[in-house]
Amino acid sequence: KPMPGTGKSAYAWMRSEYHRIGRLPAKQREGEARKLRERMRAWIATTDPGAAFRAALERAMQARFGADGSVAVYVRSDTNVEDLPGFSGAGLNLTVPNVVGLDRVVEAIVQVWASPFDERAFAWRQMRMDAPEHVYVSVLLQRAVPVEKSGVMVTQDLASGSTDAYTVAANEGVGGAVSGQAAEELLIDADTGKVQLLAEASAAIRRVLGDGGGLETRPVSGQPVLAPEEISQWRQVRRQPEPGRHHL
Repeated sequence: KPMPGTGKSAYAWMRSEYHRIGRLPAKQREGEARKLRERMRAWIATTDPGAAFRAALERAMQARFGADGSVAVYVRSDTNVEDLPGFSGAGLNLTVPNVVGLDRVVEAIVQVWASPFDERAFAWRQMRMDAPEHVYVSVLLQRAVPVEKSGVMVTQDLASGSTDAYTVAANEGVGGAVSGQAAEELLIDADTGKVQLLAEASAAIRRVLGDGGGLETRPVSGQPVLAPEEISQWRQVRRQPEPGRHHL
């Protein structure tokens, strides 16, 4: 699509701007890059996807989730600049939790689509890309599940890089370990199951799904997050053939 006021497509304009900024003196680049980022984000965030998109999305959601409004979803993103050697983009882009209704889902999709041009995501990505115009965003809808506990497992010891142990971080409520809470962190021996406590979950609140959408907060129980039988479930996930980062 054309970038308004430039006489160029959005892609061609963005590419020419990156090249122009790259030739500027270092002290001018930050300000010009900020202008580019803000303009791209505003342009995407105010885009109307159109009636055909809405109709196709409504059909797809009804086929997957049921009647409009019957199921809440998380609106999440992925890009081609994630999980690169020495870099994980997890959590950089926007996630809109527990969205109910087609109109709100469309609004959330546009905001998530624009979020790679938020300041933090943009800055991290710029350090890793030689051709930053080649950023491609996909948006994922996931059914919202009212879990009691959640977290992330990385199938290695993050301190040493060894795959003889794996690292787990978890919190009570939804969005464990990825929404800025102080999470419980465990190091679990892959062979024996021996557990080493690396950090206690010191967050005072947990997040739960609101009945009409969005998140609400509740106090935590004050108990350790993961019980022994739940740690055994993590170990079962670890035995799956694909290594990497797993969400539970």
